Amino acid sequence: MEYGIQRRTIYCVPPEEDIDWIFSLYDRQDVWEMFGLPGPGRLRIMRTYREGNLVVGLLKRVADDKRIGFAVFYPPKGNFDFWEFGYVIDEVADRDAFSALNATDAMAHYMFEHLRVDAVGWRTRADNRQADAVVRRLGYEPFGSWSEGGHDYTFYRLDQAGWAKRRARLDRGEAKHPSGTGDTFVTLLEKPYTPVKPDQGR
Repeated sequence: MEYGIQRRTIYCVPPEEDIDWIFSLYDRQDVWEMFGLPGPGRLRIMRTYREGNLVVGLLKRVADDKRIGFAVFYPPKGNFDFWEFGYVIDEVADRDAFSALNATDAMAHYMFEHLRVDAVGWRTRADNRQADAVVRRLGYEPFGSWSEGGHDYTFYRLDQAGWAKRRARLDRGEAKHPSGTGDTFVTLLEKPYTPVKPDQGR
């Protein structure tokens, strides 16, 4: 990421000094398995990142500025014409549907409206019902299921037209139930990337 994006309770910023922490999470089995990797992935993800082939955002909570995880987009490969999205929220206590939705929307906004990609996608493992519920709620359309590394995954895709519908829905929601930040998405251009607290407005 080149700047930060805030969506209600979550803001996503360039990883900068936290990048080594992000790399370290790829050696956790629950992380590399969910991403469909064959084993610990720290070295692989370090190489891919340094080649400039990833879009990475650090996830932070607006209320207390706590670092809770990261989001990543992998470039299109093979038969996939989309950038594949993944995210990790490190601690169980920080995992809730609203954080996941807000983080995903913030990153999708960055990909579609800043980088202007044609499509993004997502995989969910068959035993991860919470992630599947999140992606369906976002409006991604399932287009196939495959097995990798002994696990079954469903793959979803969202294009610019689908994002336009999602964005319009979010804008209507912001108008009806204002977040207090002043807009559906808040762009954070200057370091330190400071989110707008709901009582501050803009």
